Amino acid sequence: MKSTPNGLRKLVVSLMIPMMVTSGVATLPELALAKAGTGSTEVDNYRTPLKQPEYQHRTKQDKRDIPVQVLGINDLHGGLSTTGTAYIGSHQYQNTGTVGRLAAYLDQAQNQFKRVHHSKNTFRVEAGDMVGAAPADSSLLAHESTMHALRGMKFQIGTLGNHEFDRGLPEFNRILHGKKAGAGADALVQHYPNEPTNMKIVVANVVKKSTNKAPYGYKPYLIRKVKAHGKTAKIGFIGLELGSLSDIPPAKNVKDYKILDEAESIAKYDRILNKKGVKAVVVMAHTAVQTRFGETAGPTVDILHKLNKLDPKNNVGLYVAAHSHQYANGMVGKTRVVQALSSGKAYDDAQGYVSPKTGKFVGLKAHVYPVLSAKDDAKVKTNAKVAAIAKDADKRVGPKVNVVIGKTAGGQSITKSTTKSLENAIGETVVDGQLYEANKPGGLKADFAMTNNGGVRSDLIPNAQGQITWGAAMAVQPFGDVLQVVEMTGQQIQDALNQQYYNPAFFMQVAGLKYTYTNTPGGKQHAKVLKMTKTDGTPIDLATKYRVVISDYIHTGGDRFYAFKNTPTLGSLGTDSDVFVQYIKDMATANQPLTAPKPDRKIYQATGTTLTLPTSAAPVAVK
Repeated sequence: MKSTPNGLRKLVVSLMIPMMVTSGVATLPELALAKAGTGSTEVDNYRTPLKQPEYQHRTKQDKRDIPVQVLGINDLHGGLSTTGTAYIGSHQYQNTGTVGRLAAYLDQAQNQFKRVHHSKNTFRVEAGDMVGAAPADSSLLAHESTMHALRGMKFQIGTLGNHEFDRGLPEFNRILHGKKAGAGADALVQHYPNEPTNMKIVVANVVKKSTNKAPYGYKPYLIRKVKAHGKTAKIGFIGLELGSLSDIPPAKNVKDYKILDEAESIAKYDRILNKKGVKAVVVMAHTAVQTRFGETAGPTVDILHKLNKLDPKNNVGLYVAAHSHQYANGMVGKTRVVQALSSGKAYDDAQGYVSPKTGKFVGLKAHVYPVLSAKDDAKVKTNAKVAAIAKDADKRVGPKVNVVIGKTAGGQSITKSTTKSLENAIGETVVDGQLYEANKPGGLKADFAMTNNGGVRSDLIPNAQGQITWGAAMAVQPFGDVLQVVEMTGQQIQDALNQQYYNPAFFMQVAGLKYTYTNTPGGKQHAKVLKMTKTDGTPIDLATKYRVVISDYIHTGGDRFYAFKNTPTLGSLGTDSDVFVQYIKDMATANQPLTAPKPDRKIYQATGTTLTLPTSAAPVAVK
């Protein structure tokens, strides 16, 4: 693993601590901010493009150049009805989201552009993770409801994210093209109407190992003509998957594909496009970035720096980023980079011109805007057609989603708000449940349970009566990963915990154990484990073998937790979703409402202090 520079490490940790989740899908995905490239930033102060000064009027350029608009989203994650807080620049907007509102704002932006510039040169694009890690109104319908919403919102071009591989790329391709589900599909899926999205998928750096070509006939790029006042030009759209894809979905779903270098792939196809007379290029890429404290940083910035070295004359004018679920709007060299949060809470609107003489972008601007609620912006009417898709999906899954399975203490939500030591209440509730279910009479028996932060996707939010519904539980654990009990030595457990501290974007929630850690300035990892004990204080011996509940995802090294790979499997508990639901039911039967655990499982020990060990050992100075 690569170490994370100190400045970016602070950035990553700072964005993880709030977790910015109010409902639906969490804002922190399984990202990897590996290097510390930076770019300049743009300020987004306006709630809608109707207020944006430079978007209000025609200019002299309208007479000589061709006006174009690119409307983009990323990481929708099946968020048909998801709402939450949108943090855009220094502004905070409450209750943003839902596809009905998103559709309305896309329509508003496009209509404004058409009115001002008398142009129909608008393209709607998305940058991956359309589906996966989604609420029940998408996941229970095999995400076909989300495909219907994307069709209703008239998205034309998209690329692949890591979650398009969750159920295997063949399944994603099925729903993309509106094909019937297999005979073994759930009745909800069997009865859902099939419609193609009419979206073209472009991906330049995913190829099948057997053919060295993109799967399912996907193209690395598309060319589209634009025209105005009798003049024409071309725009190229390149799609890009994140380079670390192989570390994220289930291994069986990516084993047949090669993931090529991002910058090298852009450079290759930019040159091809250039030879075809295309000198205005848009990249839609499922690669992470964030604008924060006056800097734009993350892998996207590093990719563009590398691209500019490989191909200094490249024509990439706009880069629509994704994966980290953060706000971004900045310049990296000559390229505008944007990212619009996640789950339909925001969108980006890029406007500018293509010169018919040079074929290049000129005067390209981009801004990110919130998807405001009807209460906060009553003048924008919700798109009834798209809202009806979400309403229909809710109705179809309602009988299952609304079944009450338990309750929380005092009707309180159990949240993903994360401490400085990277503990959060809902994550620890999940692993507490896994350990409890493993140790029920007749169970597999386990000493500990551990899960990656990316496997826990939402707060646990009870209904108005303080009851936990099946849908609320499924929003927390939507993947259906298989839980396994594996055998690990104490040393392997310590190695897994230490792997959190190579890249703080990936961390563990633990049950049945506690540990003390300290920082390691200048080392390959920014912290290390000093001491591990069971919950009752019994030391964990490095040579002793223990039984640990983990998901099949991290058992294959997912999220770069390689210490779990090849550990012997002793049995399976079932899917994480089913186990969590059963745990809530068991607590209800025992009349024990769920309560947020106390965050005392990861204890920080400052460098230069004395660590107290068990009485059989002498105190040790922490260096």
